[in-house]
Amino acid sequence: MRIPFMALLAVILLLGSAPAMPAETYPARPIKLIVPFAPGAGSDLMGRFAAQQLSERLGQTVIVENKPGAGSALGVDLVAKAKPDGYTLLWTASDGASIAPAVKSGLRYRIPDDFAFIARISDFPYIITVNPALPIHNLAEFLAYAKANPGKLRYGTAGIGSGSHLATELVSKAAGVELTHVPFGGIGPATQAAIGGHIEVIFGAPSIKAYTDAGKLRAIAMTGARRDPNFPDLPTLAEAGMPGVVVTIWWGILAPAETPAPILARLREVTDEMMRDPKTAEGLRRIGYEPSYLPHDKFREFVLRDVQQWRSVARSANIKVED
Repeated sequence: MRIPFMALLAVILLLGSAPAMPAETYPARPIKLIVPFAPGAGSDLMGRFAAQQLSERLGQTVIVENKPGAGSALGVDLVAKAKPDGYTLLWTASDGASIAPAVKSGLRYRIPDDFAFIARISDFPYIITVNPALPIHNLAEFLAYAKANPGKLRYGTAGIGSGSHLATELVSKAAGVELTHVPFGGIGPATQAAIGGHIEVIFGAPSIKAYTDAGKLRAIAMTGARRDPNFPDLPTLAEAGMPGVVVTIWWGILAPAETPAPILARLREVTDEMMRDPKTAEGLRRIGYEPSYLPHDKFREFVLRDVQQWRSVARSANIKVED
């Protein structure tokens, strides 16, 4: 039977005006989560935990790829330049996303322009510790000793322009004391130097508890807005007499800018679901970290404030890192 020409034309026009079906339902293949830190570190453990949680909820494998280097800036830049299709995501910390932009002028990526924000997952305060040979048992004694001995207290960090460097400078400037910076190649060697008495002060992560429990270091205060469950009896700076001084290091998930809105919506949806699940908090605490969820819009605002805080510290202390 012959189809009349006008009827055939109507069918062709109808088909041509129908909305195109999506080529695939996201995610249709494995996702890479770039972790810009070495395997085995705390940031890596959290990244792998987040990858597992996302994988279970997305119904697709999330593969962790470690890309350490340049204080995490190498991996951050890799994701900034990745194809914005939802299959390359970034597990990042303050180091690359808010501290590096404050101290490095030659970064190849821009915060926030080159990224779409998914969620903040966790944060932690620094634990201010001293060598136990010092006659210092609390923040008041620390400040009194530092003021009576300007420049005598040496503090170790993970390097010039690192989070521990800027955090110590922020606190010392706010307190009006002069400390002497001794940079190391990582926070591990700096911690061992503090234990050995080669330096006197270290701003450590909550994992430093193993050394304080053993009496090798003495914790005197923490820099967060709230007490850390690992140190329930240790006061915050505000509680110890320095109101308004808060310093935390955070972790979260970013995607390349221009990632399609439906994909971002799906990632934000499952991350929200993940962070509202009590099992996620339990899992984070098992590896030594507290959940600190911020959805994408509040996360973005937080990072912008964080960058400005570190830029102010870097200018005040004249901290610059040459690329």
